[in-house]
Amino acid sequence: MRIVAGKYRHRLIDYPEIVSTRPTMDKVREALMSAIGNEIKGKIVLDLFAGSGALGIESLSRGAEKCYFVDNNQIAVNVIKNNIKKLSISEETYVYKLSYKDFLESNQDKKFSLVFLDPPYKQKDAYTTTIDYLFSKEMLTDDAIIIMESDFEMKLNSHFKKFKHYKYGMIHVNIFWR
Repeated sequence: MRIVAGKYRHRLIDYPEIVSTRPTMDKVREALMSAIGNEIKGKIVLDLFAGSGALGIESLSRGAEKCYFVDNNQIAVNVIKNNIKKLSISEETYVYKLSYKDFLESNQDKKFSLVFLDPPYKQKDAYTTTIDYLFSKEMLTDDAIIIMESDFEMKLNSHFKKFKHYKYGMIHVNIFWR
C-alpha cells in the first residue's frame, strides 16, 4: 500500500493481514482526501479502527498536525507502529491498543478536528455510538469533519451542516462537516 499524496507521497506502508482489517483502497483514500482538500492542514486527527493507519498517515502527509491511532488488535497496532517508525513521524503520532469505546471514555479531555470512522462493517452501531459520544462529551472542534467508510449510505443528521457521499463499488464514503 502506498501514500497517495503530500510529503510522504509514494512511500510504501504495510497493512495487517488479518481478517478483521479491510485496508482503504488507494483510489478511495485519494478521493476522500481530495474531497476535504486544504481543510486537512493543521487538523488533530482521530483514526478509529485504524488498521494500518493509512488514513491518519495520509492526513499527516497532507499537513495534519497530529494523529491519534486507535485499534484493539495487537497485530494492527504493531503494523501502525512500524509504519510510523518507517516514516519517522513518531513526534506527531499517538498509538493506542484499545477498543474505540475505551479510548473515547479515557480521552474525554481531547478535541478532534478530523475523525476517520471505519469499523468492521458488522459493527453498524459503532457509527452512531461514536458520533453521539463525540458530541455529548464535546470532543469535536467547531470545524470538525467526520469521514465514515461503510457498506451503506448514511444520512445527514442534526449534528452536521454539510454532507457528501461517494460510492466505490460496495464501499460508501460519507463525509460530514460540523
